[in-house]
Amino acid sequence: MGNSDTTASDEIMDGESVLTVHSIDVGMSAPSIRTSNGNEIAGHGLALADVPVEQERAYWEWRVKSNQTDCVAVMFGVSNKRNSKFFEILAESSIPPEKHGTKFMCNISTLIDGDVIGVVVQQSEIPMIQLYVNGELRDGGQVSRFRGTVFPSVYLPTGSAEISAIFLYREDQFIHGPPSPGLDPLIAERSLM
Repeated sequence: MGNSDTTASDEIMDGESVLTVHSIDVGMSAPSIRTSNGNEIAGHGLALADVPVEQERAYWEWRVKSNQTDCVAVMFGVSNKRNSKFFEILAESSIPPEKHGTKFMCNISTLIDGDVIGVVVQQSEIPMIQLYVNGELRDGGQVSRFRGTVFPSVYLPTGSAEISAIFLYREDQFIHGPPSPGLDPLIAERSLM
């Protein structure tokens, strides 16, 4: 599986070509998040992709970039829809920033530059999220029983290290790829009909 710098793919729907582009939704992300090329984030706080996870089984990856030689901690998973008012209210509260919309996310504290986190979402009787680090299932990297419409998300911590993450959502972008058959790349909501 290869890596690609393009950000669009063509999907066929009813015999017509439909352009599908997923990116980070700035309106649903923390104001301290910066984006570039639509799918790379930096800064700190919660960032959500613009596509809900609607399919039964889905897979995507995040590639971590860091200027630190030490390990860094980043949270991955899904989050419910957010807006600027959500972040305004939480900024005035005593809730720690790492709790801002991260209920359905797991912390991975041993990441180094270039690590790839694969996210598997299964929405069966007991919805579950599993995290893979460089193709290996991560102990403690599971979340079960999430509810509602969820979006791929990442939480970058505050600190001195410059950390960024790149959202890889198409099969031709995957570095490791799904850990088992039947896991598909994210499909845009309009493409499910």
